[in-house]
Amino acid sequence: MGQFLLGLRSLFLRLAIFVLFAAILVWFLGGNLTAEPVIVRHGSVPCATGYARVVQVIPPLETLPSEREIWRVEVSPNGEDDWRTMPSERILVRATDLTRAPDGMLYFAGASSGLKEWTIFALDCATGALSVRSSGYAASLEVERQLARLGRGLPVQSAEVSAQAQDAVLRAGD
Repeated sequence: MGQFLLGLRSLFLRLAIFVLFAAILVWFLGGNLTAEPVIVRHGSVPCATGYARVVQVIPPLETLPSEREIWRVEVSPNGEDDWRTMPSERILVRATDLTRAPDGMLYFAGASSGLKEWTIFALDCATGALSVRSSGYAASLEVERQLARLGRGLPVQSAEVSAQAQDAVLRAGD
């Protein structure tokens, strides 16, 4: 019976040492034992009396929602540690960076969960309101073109007008 208890003690001691070294290895490699979401904060842009930024959140694999990543907009009055998330009724799974218009408004585009269409959002820096500017764009290249128009002070084109303009350019060589 004594040999059996010595064998169990040895087994538990080796198991404890293994767990200890595994935890040290995980810590040394920069990880942790509990999965946390990866948060990517894109550059902040001056906005009225504060700052605004687009944030990408990538949840860990074992806690995935239906999408791989979620995007949101955050604002801060001083650009330091007191960032707050702008409320939005849509969950964005794709987004662009913020674009400043000459009138001081900030714009960005995003695609909602389950939809293939892109929407252009306006962020009013004075009131801190997030609103839909235009929607129905089929490709990210098209919303980038519309954001570039807004950045130069030109009006945004509807998805239909934009598609017609693109079609006219593609048919110009015929």
